[in-house]
Amino acid sequence: MKRRFLATVCFACCLFLCAAARGNAVPMSVAVRSGQAVFDDNELKLLGAKLRGVLSANGISSDGYSGIVLCPSVDVGGKQVIEGGMRSITVFDFQLTLTVTNVITGNEFGTLTMPLRGEGYSERDACLAALRKINASDKRFATFLEESSKRVEDYYTKNTSSLITSAQTKAKMKQYEDALALLLSYPSSLSGYDRVTAAAVKIYEQWQSDQCGQIMQQARTAYSTGDYAAAAELLNMVDMQSSCAGDAKKLADDIRQAIGKERAEELQLYKEQMRTAAEIEKQRIKSAENVAKAYYQRQNTYVYLL
Repeated sequence: MKRRFLATVCFACCLFLCAAARGNAVPMSVAVRSGQAVFDDNELKLLGAKLRGVLSANGISSDGYSGIVLCPSVDVGGKQVIEGGMRSITVFDFQLTLTVTNVITGNEFGTLTMPLRGEGYSERDACLAALRKINASDKRFATFLEESSKRVEDYYTKNTSSLITSAQTKAKMKQYEDALALLLSYPSSLSGYDRVTAAAVKIYEQWQSDQCGQIMQQARTAYSTGDYAAAAELLNMVDMQSSCAGDAKKLADDIRQAIGKERAEELQLYKEQMRTAAEIEKQRIKSAENVAKAYYQRQNTYVYLL
């Protein structure tokens, strides 16, 4: 009885540790290099869905845009046309190569190559048949992703300070979006994440101060045309710690007088001013992440398969 109890406890501990490890997995997106010509849009859609399934099966978040990507590439190894009774059958042999890479730095953290074969009555049918054979429970994926994630973590742990310095250098050259994209590819599960987000918030504040003049000009234009809703929305984009905070408050007061307190509250005109310091800090981190994601989306080296 005692042995059975101990075995049960050990088993439960193993499950807990496995779940914790999977929960700390490095987030990745699925993206192909721009200009790939092997697959059409439908085939890429299937490939993306299959690989997101692989990531999910291994406890890895793959939603949206991230700096670390699982990048597939395909080489056609051979093509055969087998004459049948009524219809010919096309057979394709592929080499599927998966690489875990950083879209900003170009660092590669692991590669897996595996063969795929598809058969069908057309080339497209054969391609789709090959892709459908990607099995999320294949142990090769688990080993590859575990080893790659470990290399990602080792890289960031060893290079935390140099990454922050590089981002700060970019910020001095007003390359704010590049800097935030570089920093916020950093895995949140690592102990240095707080240092990275602190640096990201400071760079975001610099970006905000650099941008707020343009935002204020747009808000003033909207106010002058009587589009108070648009003006309020723009003002709520202005960080209340930025150099434009005073001007933003004054314009907000002007709008409030024009539309009344009730309407101002409906437009959430003062929502930035009503936040606590902790809420503002949290919002800045979220805003910085959004800037980084927009940068990942705009870059032209990789196409994300969402």
